[in-house]
Amino acid sequence: MQNKMQTWKKLILSLCFVAVFSMAFHTVSSIFERKDSREHFNKFWEDPGEYDVWFMGTSHIRYSMQPLELWREYGIRSYNLAAPSSYLSQTYWTLMCALEYSQPQVIVLDTYKVQRDVKNTEGKLIHTGFDEIPLSVEKVKAICDLFSTWDNRFEYLCDFSIYHNRWENLGRHDFYVEPSVTNGGKFKDRIVDKTDFKIIPKDEKSGTDTVSFSYLKKIIEECKKRDIQLILTNVPFCSNKKMQRAINAVPDLAKEHGVTFMDLTYEEQIVDFGVDFGDKAHVNLFGGKKLTDYVGNYLLENSDVQDYRQVEEVAEKWNRDLAKYDEMRLKELRNSELLKRYVQWLYDDRYTCYMYQKEEPTGILAREFAQLENITEISRKEAEDRLGAELAGEYAFFVEDSEGNVLDIAVFQDGKRL
Repeated sequence: MQNKMQTWKKLILSLCFVAVFSMAFHTVSSIFERKDSREHFNKFWEDPGEYDVWFMGTSHIRYSMQPLELWREYGIRSYNLAAPSSYLSQTYWTLMCALEYSQPQVIVLDTYKVQRDVKNTEGKLIHTGFDEIPLSVEKVKAICDLFSTWDNRFEYLCDFSIYHNRWENLGRHDFYVEPSVTNGGKFKDRIVDKTDFKIIPKDEKSGTDTVSFSYLKKIIEECKKRDIQLILTNVPFCSNKKMQRAINAVPDLAKEHGVTFMDLTYEEQIVDFGVDFGDKAHVNLFGGKKLTDYVGNYLLENSDVQDYRQVEEVAEKWNRDLAKYDEMRLKELRNSELLKRYVQWLYDDRYTCYMYQKEEPTGILAREFAQLENITEISRKEAEDRLGAELAGEYAFFVEDSEGNVLDIAVFQDGKRL
């Protein structure tokens, strides 16, 4: 009897040790890991069933679709699950992992990288999309499919193996991680002129025998099997001819399988290549708002997605999230030190702006100002009266909310905030 008691005691102590060690290891791993995956995707994985629309694909759609703007204007509950440089294979497995917990009514999928004939990208970008996915049988299957050696697989099954040496770089941010207030969306407030970009004719297309096309077909089949409305997209970007030819082959595949292809590049008057890009691959705040509005209208007219703004228990929670999102946008406006970036954050219907300018802007800055419909120009005297001081800059902005409360005052000289 005594021997049995000792055996049980040892067993209980061993189990307690394992439990305490596991908890401690998990805590340490959470501190050491890179935080970009948790910041952007933790909110989704806490409750995937809350979102009726999932945006998936690469950083192209990550900068193009803003879920909180969709909520504000259309009452659509959505999350942007797109990850930087995500190949169609990674997107497929992200989808399969998410479908273990819930399924959306609609998936909007960016088809960039269909020309790639490999399963994954080199480097660590795949960690951004994958690290926060909860460990499951499906995730293990994903990792085993995407990587051919156990050396590569292990770093995704146990990311502490690559993050353990970050101790010298740890900071407050590693101990207190703020979840995304954008539901996965990102912004670029830069501007580049891409009017010289040449779009090839739509009938120039490549074959569909790449690895990425095979995973795209798997995504289509999975969505059809589960009765999920799938919308394939071509998000505007300045690609080379090989990429364009591959994307031009997507509409034929979509037609063959009976799914929608939304070509946001060839559609007229959605984005302006002279003002709506932050770099050659991603739209900026101007382009993102235009594309988000276009897709929001499309979803309300061509899907069964519900407008939840009048559903009190849903609207209360989402409006709290919207308030945090709006606080973030206002903070970005107030912290913008360059005039060209400041103007982009003014691209917000909630703001009324009174502006003094010494002379008419030219070039890209003039194009930026042309996007804004919420600016009223005032005289130097009016600006100085508002400042209560002599004006020292070439531009002065007085930003108010709908009730006339002053949100920001900014003066710029030589393109920089004084």
